[in-house]
Amino acid sequence: MTSAAVPGPARSRRGFAASGVLDGLTRNGAGLVGLVCLVNAIRRKSMNVPGIDESLGGWLAGLATMFGLSLVVAVPVMLAVVATSNLAPARPGLRYPALAAAVILSSVAGTALMVAIEHAFVGAIAFVDLWDLDAPGVVVEFLKGYWLRYGLLAAFGSAVYVYARAADRASALAAQAELDRARLEQQLEEARLQMLQAQIEPHFLFNTLAMLRRLYQTSPTAAQEMVGSLMRYLGVALPHARAGTTTLGSEVSLVEAYLAIHRRRMGQRLGYAIDVPDALRAAHVPPLMLLTLVENAVKHGLAPLPEGGFIHIGAAQRGGALTVEVSDSGRGFGAPSGAGTGLANIRARLAALHGRSARLDVRANRPRGVVATLVLPSASAST
Repeated sequence: MTSAAVPGPARSRRGFAASGVLDGLTRNGAGLVGLVCLVNAIRRKSMNVPGIDESLGGWLAGLATMFGLSLVVAVPVMLAVVATSNLAPARPGLRYPALAAAVILSSVAGTALMVAIEHAFVGAIAFVDLWDLDAPGVVVEFLKGYWLRYGLLAAFGSAVYVYARAADRASALAAQAELDRARLEQQLEEARLQMLQAQIEPHFLFNTLAMLRRLYQTSPTAAQEMVGSLMRYLGVALPHARAGTTTLGSEVSLVEAYLAIHRRRMGQRLGYAIDVPDALRAAHVPPLMLLTLVENAVKHGLAPLPEGGFIHIGAAQRGGALTVEVSDSGRGFGAPSGAGTGLANIRARLAALHGRSARLDVRANRPRGVVATLVLPSASAST
């Protein structure tokens, strides 16, 4: 019978009907039915080798006739099984009896039509001697004998078709379920990333406002200047703080505004240098990671020291990966910076976004301080 054609990922064969009663009737399946009919016609005609008085052309004409007669039986069965497969209820207790009835009725009708055609053109058929119109019951026996052969062949082909179509449907449902599962996992991952990122924003703003409050108590003029710096910082931060990705150049601008705020409070106790090549500033990076590293260096490394310290920010392309490094000369691993919320969030976001192809390395600096290095895959570093 015909092979299945179902909607969805498993549908790869071209069908005659996209939907409706004949959905599942494909060119490949119809061609297979035609091939079976041709093989059957060759088998029948081969039993009648051309005689001296029969030309090869005549033998081929007889073969074509038998092929056509085989189609007379096969086509009704094919159409009946495809239509019944589409219209029958899904419950096996109703579906399979309906398919069996469709095979029996269509094969009986097809065989009867073939017998009638053979009777009309009896002179062209090699088994003319089987006909004896004077003997009652011969036609019935003839129909019974042919129907048993064609009926069994139709039943076998129909079973193959039903199994193939059920397999295709199961494959399509499995593929759709896999797509739904992947889509759900992606949505859950996006929600998790948004939650992790949302933890960073209030954390930074709380620290900044607390610092501003302390500065108002000691130097109102400096506090007013710092409010202006904070406004400029928020003007850079807010447009892309909730974005899924940003550029390294935007992150550097954010860090510069952040350090300018802290420089007003710490004065000469805070020194910093930014060494990021222009060619890398268009690289795509996750937002707020660089800021978190710099905030960690200021809060846990430099701010607790009376003399403060220095922060260096650099970036380079190494081995197809983008590395962004934040080093400080602060207290080093004596501070709890390595286990803070900010670093934990960075590691969780990197794992969710890139798996094992991205990482955060934290090591001791010389002679003192911490070096934090972000390693991002080349896809993230592409411009």
